Amino acid sequence: MTEISLAEKLKTWRRVNGIKQNAIATALGVSQAAVSRWENGVDLPSIEILQRLTDLIAHGIRDELAIDRRFIERLSSVEAIFDFDGIRLQAASAGLNRLWPGFSRLIGRSFEHRMIGESRVAIDDGDLRKSILRGDVAILVGVSTRHTNLELDTEMRHRWIARFRLDGHRVLATMVYEPCPPDTPCGIEDIMRLDDITVR
Repeated sequence: MTEISLAEKLKTWRRVNGIKQNAIATALGVSQAAVSRWENGVDLPSIEILQRLTDLIAHGIRDELAIDRRFIERLSSVEAIFDFDGIRLQAASAGLNRLWPGFSRLIGRSFEHRMIGESRVAIDDGDLRKSILRGDVAILVGVSTRHTNLELDTEMRHRWIARFRLDGHRVLATMVYEPCPPDTPCGIEDIMRLDDITVR
């Protein structure tokens, strides 16, 4: 975690996972007031505590991502998981591989420089990108015909839904692809912010 992002990331991670400041404080052997100061950007944890905090967050996430990968790989629906940094493919469903054969061979590779159309909005729109990286944007919905300029990405109009979540120091996007009427206009249909969702 960087100094600049610690306050925002810690607060968002706690909120998304329903963890109270007191529970973090107990796990790290510090006061609840110390955690509050970190989240408000008033103070920073020591390097030792920061490492323990990073490990605490990452430990559960590593297990979750491994489970998510196995889960996604077995689905007949068209889904994938990407690391938002570089748009790196982490997992592809059986349904996605049937629709776009060979896609799973790209696991671990960066797609960012190959992105086109509506998919580039989250990369090129600086404010939206920052909001996603901060954990403020939870869901993005759009309609596209293609996402990349890769040959295996054959043209087909579809709706896609991206769910973003903080994963320690990175952001993961779970993508679901659905059919839509052929006359549905391409573009971004909805941006759902975490605050709007958690208020309900």
